[in-house]
Amino acid sequence: MKRLLLSLLFGYLTVSQPIPLVKDVIARTTQDFNFIAVQWQKDTQPHGTMHTVRHKSGSDQAVWKYIKTDRSHVMIPLSMYEEGDSVHIQIKTENGAQIVEDWTKEIVVHVSKKSSGEGTEKSVRSAPLRPTPPAAAPLSLAPAPSHHNQHHHHQQPHNHHQPAQQPQTHTGPLVHAPGTLLPPLHFTANIMNPTTVQLSWQPAMPGKQDIYYLVNVKQLTTASGSTLQNQQIKTAATSFTLGKMIAGEKYEMTIRSATSQDTISGTASIVEITMPREDDYFEIGNLIISSHFRTPTQGIVNLTWEVPPTMQNRIASYNVEYSETGNNRYWQKIQFHGASSSAALHHLKSNTEYLLRIKTVLANNIVTESGQFRFRTPRVETNPIHKVDVIYSHDVNSVKLQWMLEPHIRQENVAGYDVYLSQDKDLPDSQWKLVRLNNKESHLSLEDLKSSTVYFVRVNVRNTDGSVIRAPSVYRFKTIDNTEEEEFEGNSLAYRNVAPGEVEIRWTFPKSILDSVIAHGVNHGTDVRTLSPHGHPLAGPHFEQMSHSETEFMRIVSCNPDEIKSGCAWDEICINRVEDRNKGWCISNTLRDSILNS
Repeated sequence: MKRLLLSLLFGYLTVSQPIPLVKDVIARTTQDFNFIAVQWQKDTQPHGTMHTVRHKSGSDQAVWKYIKTDRSHVMIPLSMYEEGDSVHIQIKTENGAQIVEDWTKEIVVHVSKKSSGEGTEKSVRSAPLRPTPPAAAPLSLAPAPSHHNQHHHHQQPHNHHQPAQQPQTHTGPLVHAPGTLLPPLHFTANIMNPTTVQLSWQPAMPGKQDIYYLVNVKQLTTASGSTLQNQQIKTAATSFTLGKMIAGEKYEMTIRSATSQDTISGTASIVEITMPREDDYFEIGNLIISSHFRTPTQGIVNLTWEVPPTMQNRIASYNVEYSETGNNRYWQKIQFHGASSSAALHHLKSNTEYLLRIKTVLANNIVTESGQFRFRTPRVETNPIHKVDVIYSHDVNSVKLQWMLEPHIRQENVAGYDVYLSQDKDLPDSQWKLVRLNNKESHLSLEDLKSSTVYFVRVNVRNTDGSVIRAPSVYRFKTIDNTEEEEFEGNSLAYRNVAPGEVEIRWTFPKSILDSVIAHGVNHGTDVRTLSPHGHPLAGPHFEQMSHSETEFMRIVSCNPDEIKSGCAWDEICINRVEDRNKGWCISNTLRDSILNS
């Protein structure tokens, strides 16, 4: 009885294990080292059987990319992956809407670089198969991943200039024959609004004549109750805009290369998208771009946009991509949280035109792109003037300007200078006062200026060949104020003889300084001479200069009693004022002792 049960159990287990349709999956690089060639063995299958190959890197944030083919091999662009990436590959077999065989076990391909005398080469190495993860649902029933964003993320290949290295594993024959058509690369679908999507791609075989593309659009869901729509578009361009899509529905789009009705690529690139509903859609509209550059390579560009209040908490993140115009294969990318509605771009060149696009990732994983913005960074001129000095004179209405050239300006090439003067720096050049100097002298006197007025000046250099080096810097100076006129007062000093050898001296202070006088001193000297009769003062005009000793002069200066260094001399002490405790007077120790002892 046990033997019978074991036989039945063994028979059941044997029957329940299906024979795989896709076997012996291997991966290698092509001869030009531009692709990972994936090929497999398959049994005879009914007409219309298709294989869907998906691949991604091993990171948790990576998303699947899909290729559909009716053959037993596909080509994965090697430029999609970087050194150290582990590329995971799976294959699914379908016939129409029926899944014949679900995803195979994953094959892992390691991308590495090898340094050689000729440069850095890229290679791939296949790793052993690992167990299959839980089976994915059919493509038509799977949750709607934003594959247009996934492909768009890899739209621009990284710059790998060196040839790739031959794989070190099994080296069988390559899977494509010379002349075989390949599907376009980097097939992307960018949602423009809830009913419009832009499809774009790059030719896999640039320069090939008479090539065109067949794009098939297949509606996968009918949540809106509409009839499933299928259409095919034939075009020789590498992008077009597709309208009349249905909001909220999921679509599959495939593209193949062709040169005639009988010559069509056996493999196709595929993307899946879900069109957003009206209340889920958001795109950046009012974009404000401002920039500031100090040098041709040192500047910043600020981006600011508006977010409707209804979308404030529904935006997960932004992806900002920018590239120089004409170099659209290589995009710089930054990503930041959706709570911010501004970004700053660094390391841009001055006087350069850039293309900009911003993707918005909503909380429901719907990704929309704002389209392309075009802007040009400002031009930064190299300043020929090192510095400008302003020299003031006793005349408040005139100044002298003198300047120095930067070291890179050759003095022998200078023919003269154009000096611009204005009270408003925002006026156009034609409204500035121009003074032309036809010599190499680097100075200029300016007359008839207004007192207490701000002026702006700029100095351009004229070369002997007729060219002009425009100075980007504007210098500012202010003339002297002459509104406070000196008041002339009569002589307020008087004296009177009161006794032999005794004189009384009286004086008054000018009103302008009367309130600030806190002490005063008297200087006097003695002149004793014996004169001859001919030298008597009454004999004629006679002038003598009185001398005095500096020690007879007393002064009191102000100080700050709270500071460690109050400003007083070594034999003085800072005494607080009675009227203001935060200020003081420097009093000598001798005077202080005399006051205390009096």
